[in-house]
Amino acid sequence: MKLAVETGAVFRHYSIDDGARLIKETGFDAADMSFCDDSTEVFCMEDYREKAYEVKAAFEKYGLACSQAHAPYFFKYDSPQDDSDFQYLAIKRSIEAAGIMGVDHIVLHGVRVPYPSASRNNLDFNYGFLKGFEPLCEKYNVKISLENLSGAFTYPDLLNAMIGRLDSPWYTGLVDIGHAFCRGGLQPGDFIRQLDPGILTGLHVQDTHGIDDEHMLPYMGNIDFDDLMHALYETGYKGDFTFEACAYLTYYGAKGLLEPALRFEAAIGRKLIGDFEKISEE
Repeated sequence: MKLAVETGAVFRHYSIDDGARLIKETGFDAADMSFCDDSTEVFCMEDYREKAYEVKAAFEKYGLACSQAHAPYFFKYDSPQDDSDFQYLAIKRSIEAAGIMGVDHIVLHGVRVPYPSASRNNLDFNYGFLKGFEPLCEKYNVKISLENLSGAFTYPDLLNAMIGRLDSPWYTGLVDIGHAFCRGGLQPGDFIRQLDPGILTGLHVQDTHGIDDEHMLPYMGNIDFDDLMHALYETGYKGDFTFEACAYLTYYGAKGLLEPALRFEAAIGRKLIGDFEKISEE
């Protein structure tokens, strides 16, 4: 299990080359390439291909894997689903850029629709929205990984239903464990156990007290991480352990303490991966 971290907070303070070096030197194996952070919106501009090759070269230089990315998530329900809408175009460009980088899957949020989250209208709209990107997935060899999110796929049954309806190897699932806890009302271990076998290919690891989406480090909130690691083992999870504790990194980055913050985050990640390995040996 590779240990990964999202790049948004790092590239906000460092160049691409220095950021890739820092992520590797502070103890991570891989990066979750963020195309949705203010500091990385440049990757969705006209020179996005050149930027993608620049990132790929930096990651290769420092031996840093990039098995996951995050697409922009600012597309709105009533916007046109074509290139006349920049946010829609940005998603398309991020899929291509992820392909250039050799990313396995790119995380994409469902669109919040003006109906209750369990409504069939939600599934109908998001089916059409998501299916429209399938030709790009095939062209650039990048899967779309749907994230559990309030207003779209809040609960395990909705995520199962959407991926089942899409019925394609180009769509998988990702669980943000903080969303599972504060939006879905479930400990993430229980959320994961209720997913259909084989659909979970990625994680966003954070902690929260269960009220807001706080994006803190493990053990700072109320998530049961021992149960999480058991659930990952029980369900045969094969993906990376990817931090999205972006509030934590943003705070310490603003204080000039990003490097020690990353080292501490990596130490916690190694501890949890070690717990997973011990469970598998029992």
